[in-house]
Amino acid sequence: MEPVIPLPKEVKDPLIGNLLGDGSLLFNKKGENGLPKPTCNANYVMTLKNKEYIYHLWQNIYSSIFTQTLPWPWPSAKTGLPATQYNFKSRALPSLTLLHSQWYEWSIPKKTFIKIVPLNIGELLTDIGLAHWIMDDGFRSGNGIVLCTESFTLAEVELLKNVLQSKFELIVTIQNRKTSGGVEGYRLYISSKSHDRLLSLVQPYFHSSMYYKLGL
Repeated sequence: MEPVIPLPKEVKDPLIGNLLGDGSLLFNKKGENGLPKPTCNANYVMTLKNKEYIYHLWQNIYSSIFTQTLPWPWPSAKTGLPATQYNFKSRALPSLTLLHSQWYEWSIPKKTFIKIVPLNIGELLTDIGLAHWIMDDGFRSGNGIVLCTESFTLAEVELLKNVLQSKFELIVTIQNRKTSGGVEGYRLYISSKSHDRLLSLVQPYFHSSMYYKLGL
C-alpha cells in the first residue's frame, strides 16, 4: 500500500468545507478481484450555474490531487438529455482514504457508507473551509445564510451550530425542514446580525462568481 502523505493545508482546509457540502469521498475503482481498491477519490457534483467555481476548484484549489481530465457535464451528451451538473474526481490517494475513515461509517440497513460529521470538526473547520462550505452548499436568505445540512442528524447539526458559534462567533439557529416526501431534516441559519462578522471571515476566500451568496 502507498504511504500516507498528509494533504497540504491549502488542500485540506477547503476540502473540509466541501465535505460538509456536496463533496464526497468514494471507493470507485476496482482491483483485479473486483473489490474496491484500498484508496478512494474525492468526488464533486455541482450544478451548471456554478461552472466558474467548479473550474476554480479544479484549476486552483485541488490541482495537486486532481488529474488533467476536465470537469465533465452530466448526463453525458450521448444520452440526448440536457446537462444539469458538472462532475469531476481526484486521483485515488491514501490520504483521502484516511479522511474517509473519519467522515464515513458503514450502514448495515442501507448497505452503504453514510457521511457523518467528525467529532473534531471544530479543529478541522477553518475560515477557508467555512467559505467553501457556503460556496458549495449555502444560499442567501434575506441578509442571512442558510447551510443545507439535511443529510446530517440533529446531533451533528447541533455540533456544527456550536462550532459556528464558539469558534467563529456567529449567531446561528437550527431550522426544521420537511422534504416533499415528509422526511424531516435540519438546516443551519447564520443570522443577518452576523453579516459583517461573516464577511470578514470568508470574503477573502470567496471566488468572485459566488459573491451573490454573500449579497455582494
